Amino acid sequence: MKNFHFQGVGAISFGVDRIELLGDDIDALPNKVTTVVLISDAGVASAGITDRVKTILERCGYDVVAFSDLDGEPKSESVDEAAAIVRDCKQPCVVGLGGGSALDVAKLAAVIAGDDSPAEDYALCARSFPKPALPRIMIPTTAGTGSEVTLTAIFSTHEGRKVWAWGQELKPESVILDPRLTVSLPKSVTAATGLDALVHAIEACTCKARNTFTDSFALNAISLARQHLMTVIEKPDDLPARGGMLLASTLAGIAFGSTGTGAAHAIGHALGTVANVSHGRSVAIGLDVLLKRNAEASPDAHAAVAEALGGDRNPLATASAFRNLLELTGMNLSLADKKIGPAILAAVMMSEENIPMIENNASRITTTDALDLARQILNQ
Repeated sequence: MKNFHFQGVGAISFGVDRIELLGDDIDALPNKVTTVVLISDAGVASAGITDRVKTILERCGYDVVAFSDLDGEPKSESVDEAAAIVRDCKQPCVVGLGGGSALDVAKLAAVIAGDDSPAEDYALCARSFPKPALPRIMIPTTAGTGSEVTLTAIFSTHEGRKVWAWGQELKPESVILDPRLTVSLPKSVTAATGLDALVHAIEACTCKARNTFTDSFALNAISLARQHLMTVIEKPDDLPARGGMLLASTLAGIAFGSTGTGAAHAIGHALGTVANVSHGRSVAIGLDVLLKRNAEASPDAHAAVAEALGGDRNPLATASAFRNLLELTGMNLSLADKKIGPAILAAVMMSEENIPMIENNASRITTTDALDLARQILNQ
């Protein structure tokens, strides 16, 4: 049995309408708070969720500064703008509200606000985070990224290069999981974020850094996603199913937050960089082309995944079970409209920032393999 280290997460609270107790969560923080910087995204704001949370906070006596100028995946300039707002506030805490982009911006802004350095200085751990980080609470409104419990924040540089910062400082003190906040998600976003959670879980329990402890989180996440993903797509108001997917996402986040991800995320980040393909779709495409070779390289781990997906404990069934679920969700796997060259895609897959994921993958991937995978992806 191999050695491993698992770093726990902060308090996690789950329940329908649990958001109503947000004031109590802030009161419980170790630092006195007078101002809440509420960081969300444009979609959450337009759905009325930002205003609802703002009202709850104001009712509890907090000054609230809302920042929701986010659209799409996070950019370094958005982090810098949010951090500047935090610096100007008196005794602040940061509340992140939204999908992975809003949560990543909120986490990173809260951590770097203690210094004047821009977000890009912290990319790929080039610079240590200032200490201490400001208190922060994360509230996901999608069931997919798991960002609420991870030690990673992903963002794009001014040049469009997708990078990340990581460190224990990015883990929040408190997480609120309220299924009702996910009900307004469009079907396409529900499907894409749900597949993102599933990919996180599968990579966490099949990658080289997997361990018995994180397997328990990841395999449970896979089982929950199998049970509830199609229900939340077809019946958006089903709160038990929404809750199941929210738990799946967070469990997967806890797992891959410790193990890291594999080559599906290297492919996903490359597709995001060179063709602006959404994250959930891109990592699903990546895992789809990888699963057969990964199952051959790590049959025991993939047998457990096949079972969690509802089939026999057979590693060779993993790829077909995953593809079947992709087809049920209606996910479009074709990138014919993107006009990407396979050599360019392969080069970005194997770039410096993606190498840790390539090296953590269940099967070995060489430069030649990357080009072959890129061709498979683009010829679907």
